Amino acid sequence: MRHFFILLLLPLTILAQPDEKAIAILDKVSATNMAYTSIDLKFDYTLNNTQAKVSDKREGGLLLSGQRFHLDLMGQKITSDGKIVWYDMGEEVHIKSMEDFMEETDLDPRNIFTQYNKGFKHKYKGERKANGKDCHVIDLYPEVPGKKPYSRIELCIDKATNHIVESTTFGKDGTNYVLTVRAMKTGAALAADRFVFNQKAFEAKGYDVVDFR
Repeated sequence: MRHFFILLLLPLTILAQPDEKAIAILDKVSATNMAYTSIDLKFDYTLNNTQAKVSDKREGGLLLSGQRFHLDLMGQKITSDGKIVWYDMGEEVHIKSMEDFMEETDLDPRNIFTQYNKGFKHKYKGERKANGKDCHVIDLYPEVPGKKPYSRIELCIDKATNHIVESTTFGKDGTNYVLTVRAMKTGAALAADRFVFNQKAFEAKGYDVVDFR
């Protein structure tokens, strides 16, 4: 799960000067997406390690509305009202604070489109097709590479919409994580209960609910 949140973010060569073109494009991505009242993403999440001959592809979804989010991925459903986070793992639910969640995942899904502002250097790589879209390609490099399990993140950004359509995280262990957006809806009215966990209902189904706060 940690690797999913890292996604929407070489043997490393630190860039000597800021790449102004990359920063300008990323600023447009931030401005465009932060203006939406809600975002509903459907995506494919693929893990690849050619050396180990491992490949695994899963479907997922992410709802964002203000400070609230709901993630459905790899058998887990993670819901937050912006303050509390609920992990639904099938027959057990863990309750944690938002602060603990951010510490565990490194990132805050509520700020997924501004996460590049801190801790990264940027490089504009050029243009190519990705997921059928004409895209800008930008690499993100961690400023403190020794503290990260990956060497870089490659973003493919739709030139027409300023939406991120594909993201690849290059793991230092040879495992790469690819997130491909299949569909994106914006501005839809989302009911508040989509972002709140009904504890009594789950306990009635026999779920174990563990509060770690």
